[in-house]
Amino acid sequence: MSLRNLDLNLLPVFTALMEEQHLSRAAERLHMSQPAVSNALKRLRERMDDELFVRTSRGLKPTPRATSLYNKVRDGLQLIEQGWQQQKSFEPATSQQTFVISTNPAVEYLATPWLMKLLRQQAPNVRLRFEPDHLSDIPQRLQDGRVDVAIDFIDYHHTGLVSEELHQEDLVVIAAKDHPDFSPELTLEQFAQLSHVTVSPRNQQGTPIEQLMGHKNLQRDVRLHVTSFISIPEIVAQTDLIAVVPVRLMNQAHIRPLLQSAPLPFEYPQAPLKLIWHQSREQDQAHEWLRTTLSKLVSITSQHL
Repeated sequence: MSLRNLDLNLLPVFTALMEEQHLSRAAERLHMSQPAVSNALKRLRERMDDELFVRTSRGLKPTPRATSLYNKVRDGLQLIEQGWQQQKSFEPATSQQTFVISTNPAVEYLATPWLMKLLRQQAPNVRLRFEPDHLSDIPQRLQDGRVDVAIDFIDYHHTGLVSEELHQEDLVVIAAKDHPDFSPELTLEQFAQLSHVTVSPRNQQGTPIEQLMGHKNLQRDVRLHVTSFISIPEIVAQTDLIAVVPVRLMNQAHIRPLLQSAPLPFEYPQAPLKLIWHQSREQDQAHEWLRTTLSKLVSITSQHL
């Protein structure tokens, strides 16, 4: 098939269908109607002489032909987009760009008020979308541009990713102010015996705290797993459960008087909060502005929290 016979506008539709594998989600991502995406898929099938996607109860399953085409199409579109973006100057005051950030709810909770205040002053029309940090394909999303940056404590160990340390986070053990068996001189034996609340395991690599502490096999009496650090201080303040949390979560003004704390009863490395992106975005002026803004933000919040 000659490239002259292919409508190149169909390629972003093909890429969105491959990455979302769901017609309505692809339409939403492309800002198109579902009938328009269906029509584009029909034309793609005719041009490629292949079904490309088979409908299932969960969405669209790509055919082997679609899978083999995807990497070439995606890489080609990515090169075109990068070349285009690098030629464009970025003006924060007038830009209407949407940035996608992957991070955990605790970082989102602590940072978003400051970040939005900064954006409203410097880039009032810029939009943000946060995505969860527990998805298994975040490195791929960074590579193909579905996610602009990730903010995480965990390394991804993926070729092509670049990281910058934003902040060193301390951890602390917390308990309710009136907990009868907790003291600031908490021992390792007491730590193991007391009942804990923690965040649910992430991608079968242990809980985030276990990964941060470097103790995946640490013995703890975990009675409750929750989806986010955010709820843990409130839970601890009203129960006999203890928890390990980042210091800044304990220091929130509304919850600090209800808690007592102790250092972790063993050595652990400080948790480096990292900004992570794909090296292909290095020369993108908008992306560079976003990274600089997030670095400034961490500096501001570190002075106030």
